[in-house]
Amino acid sequence: MSSSSSTSNYEMKSEDFEYLQTLPGNRVCVDCGVAKPDWGTPTYGILFCFKCSGMHRGLGTHISFVRSITMDAWTPPQVERMKAGGNDRCNEFLQRHGVSSTSSIREKYDSPAAELYKEALKARTEGRPEPTELPKKVVPKKSPQKKKMEGFGSSPPPSSGKSSLTIILSVVSLVVAAASW
Repeated sequence: MSSSSSTSNYEMKSEDFEYLQTLPGNRVCVDCGVAKPDWGTPTYGILFCFKCSGMHRGLGTHISFVRSITMDAWTPPQVERMKAGGNDRCNEFLQRHGVSSTSSIREKYDSPAAELYKEALKARTEGRPEPTELPKKVVPKKSPQKKKMEGFGSSPPPSSGKSSLTIILSVVSLVVAAASW
């Protein structure tokens, strides 16, 4: 497999992982401080422990794409984002943009500041200018109040214009007429 391909997967090389461990803050989990983290996310270029990897997975891959350093395949661009990131760099960026290091994992990474860091990291590794403005949080529009349906199922009962009593009397008279026949 050629390492020049930007889409081929390969195991992270031990020298790549050794380099990642030299980045400031990367010898401990970015979120809880446990030593020797062996999970990461190329989304933010950070390393974390097994316990925190589960919490990152719970955020969804659109927020934090979780990979095991030793068991998962990595693409060259993912490894480059890991090398351009770092735990301290990410935490310092988030703190400068109002996200406390004591925030929950969801509060830290599902935030406009984390979105900006993610886009800046990606731009840095792709050779593009880094964005500098926080993205606006999209607030979903309220849908109009739906009319409550009545009757069985999702449709209202059919209306024949006759009342139930009229229908019952008609059926009774048919039964009486049939019985006397």
